Amino acid sequence: MAVPRPRLLFVDAYDSFSNNIISLLRLQLCADVTTIRIDDKRFLDVDNAPFHAFLRRFDAVVVGPGPGDPRRPEDVGVIDKLWNLPQQSLVPVLGVCLGFQSLILAFGGTVARLAEPRHGLVKQVVHSQQSLFDGVEDVRATQYHSWHAQLGHDTIEAGSSSSWQPATQAPQLAPLAWDLSDSQNGPVLMAVKHTEKPFWGVQYHPESVCTNEAGARIIQNWWQEAQAWSTAAELSSQTVTWTSLDIPADADLIPALSELIQEETGELPILLESGTKQGKPVRSETGRYSVLCLVEADRRVFRYWTDRRCLDVRVGDAVEESHAINVTESFDRIKSWVRDRRMIDGPANIPFWGGLVGLVSYEAGLESIAVPPAVADELGPDICFVSVQRSFVIDHVDKKVYIQSLNGFDDAWANEMRNRLGQIASKADKHVETRQENGPAWKSTIHRPEREGYCTKVRDCQRFIQAGDSYELCLTDRSAVTFQQDEEYSTPSPTDIYNRLRRTNPAPFGAFITLEDFSIMSSSPERFLSWSRDGLCEFRPIKGTVQKRPGTTREAAEAILKTDKEQAENLMIVDLIRHDLNGVVGLSGGSALAPKLMQVEEYETVYQLVSVIRGQLNATMQHGIDVLKASLPPGSMTGAPKKRSCELLKAIEGRRRGAYSGVLGYLDIGGGGDFSVVIRSVIKDKRGYSIAAGGAVTALSDPLAEWEEMMAKSTAVQV
Repeated sequence: MAVPRPRLLFVDAYDSFSNNIISLLRLQLCADVTTIRIDDKRFLDVDNAPFHAFLRRFDAVVVGPGPGDPRRPEDVGVIDKLWNLPQQSLVPVLGVCLGFQSLILAFGGTVARLAEPRHGLVKQVVHSQQSLFDGVEDVRATQYHSWHAQLGHDTIEAGSSSSWQPATQAPQLAPLAWDLSDSQNGPVLMAVKHTEKPFWGVQYHPESVCTNEAGARIIQNWWQEAQAWSTAAELSSQTVTWTSLDIPADADLIPALSELIQEETGELPILLESGTKQGKPVRSETGRYSVLCLVEADRRVFRYWTDRRCLDVRVGDAVEESHAINVTESFDRIKSWVRDRRMIDGPANIPFWGGLVGLVSYEAGLESIAVPPAVADELGPDICFVSVQRSFVIDHVDKKVYIQSLNGFDDAWANEMRNRLGQIASKADKHVETRQENGPAWKSTIHRPEREGYCTKVRDCQRFIQAGDSYELCLTDRSAVTFQQDEEYSTPSPTDIYNRLRRTNPAPFGAFITLEDFSIMSSSPERFLSWSRDGLCEFRPIKGTVQKRPGTTREAAEAILKTDKEQAENLMIVDLIRHDLNGVVGLSGGSALAPKLMQVEEYETVYQLVSVIRGQLNATMQHGIDVLKASLPPGSMTGAPKKRSCELLKAIEGRRRGAYSGVLGYLDIGGGGDFSVVIRSVIKDKRGYSIAAGGAVTALSDPLAEWEEMMAKSTAVQV
């Protein structure tokens, strides 16, 4: 099998010797070399994402010589961007002459004019016999420079070990070679390497016809070191960097940790929160862990629109890819991205190490079953996933927080966060439910659906059911939310709204996501689908609701939820989900089972009827995303049969649902995933703020009771 040719990028600073360096690279390394100029207009913008994306095409970069002052931005252009690459975008770089001087300046060194310029002089160089000079003997180096770089060494003496140690001024730069032959200029630094990053530099010109054979040898040595670093980085990139910290049993870390993350990134974190009460998870079976994700500047975002049939992949603010494909193909691309980056050695007892976090709208689910949306009116992307490299996971049972990173060699960051978190934890507020609101005062008006109009829609559903078009229709409606604006009241931020929601209605699948032009503040009780790293899938549909009122006991709720009407609602969705799951696990000989059937669970404001359906994937052939895309939209939000029910609901409701009754959650880089149904939520999109709610209509439904159930769910979301 042929060895792939190195892919090198050469950054040309308008020097007359550039082609000679490129020729040397091609000859010595059999490399394919692409050239850009230092003032390439594609990459001079403040936004670095396009440059980072471009660099991913290359194995390494060589920065050439050029005229001018290395301290002057217009003389170095994009070169300075190389020294500031984020950890996940690092690439090996060799700087020659101007590139070398720019490297020195980037890491604490200085440059000064030589007493006498050295143009076309060939001098003997002393070196450390390490790194670029491993196995190299005599070096006669051709020099073309008016500036020399300084690291802050007091004295340089031949044979002294201190000559090869970093100086305090530039502690990350280790000298590799010096020219000690010039009494007029004194010792002149000829080569360095960065002690932590894959950066090397030489002051002299290895390509010159008068530089001896050592010029070719240092190019070969550089490439060997670059390959070694890349191999180690690739291995490290498959390793989760993590540490953990015990936390006080009664500490509510979420607000303080959110502030720490926002301070670190300048962006609000993505929060997938398992609600707590008196310091304990409200439902530890499904809500043991909370995940806080850093949204970083060079994040990767997958966005898909059903109306356009278009997936784009953005890095930072720049679109890197755009594909005219459908929703199924979009899921396949997302699956490939996650699979290609799979890791196996994060903390085994927590479900999320990093990966993708986001949502899938109800309309994306409709497309997957060939049902057009109700109206062609985009509310935002129908699929939106953002990459998460750094995150925190709180274990509310073991009282431990995990600090983790997918960026290779990120121990310094993890340890810094651990130390800062330790200081925060000791001062954190206590229980969520006792905290007072500190945000601005606000007064909301919720524009509920009219009772008679909703009851009419219930009767419309029943006519279709009686005609045999559906067994059950999950009718929903939307309530717009507006806020009073005057001297006394102001509009709350999404953060303010979520903080009230997590206090008044803690739920196992709370979520706060602000991406693109939308925000979701959720207190969902319902898991849609989860799968473990070894492929065990679980659905937990909720169908059947009793509102908690004064005097409502669990026994009374159970009596209501055991009626034929409530049991039938749940049973029909269980069988629908078994159908969806069997369509995937059945391909590898598996089967969908229901180990928990129609059991009553108690939540903060309601009692719910819950079932559990499970199936085992063939982990070598299938992925949880295969089940996800085969099961949308959520059966508990559609009815059965699903396709016909969705077509009927589209006509009855006459509007797009958007994020509501879609799903949100994460795709773990370790192979797992967990998604909740977007219910009991406040959503902000281009229409403004809204709450939506509904219920399953069957032939046994009473329209007024359905109205009351919808109102009970809607009023549980306090805005």
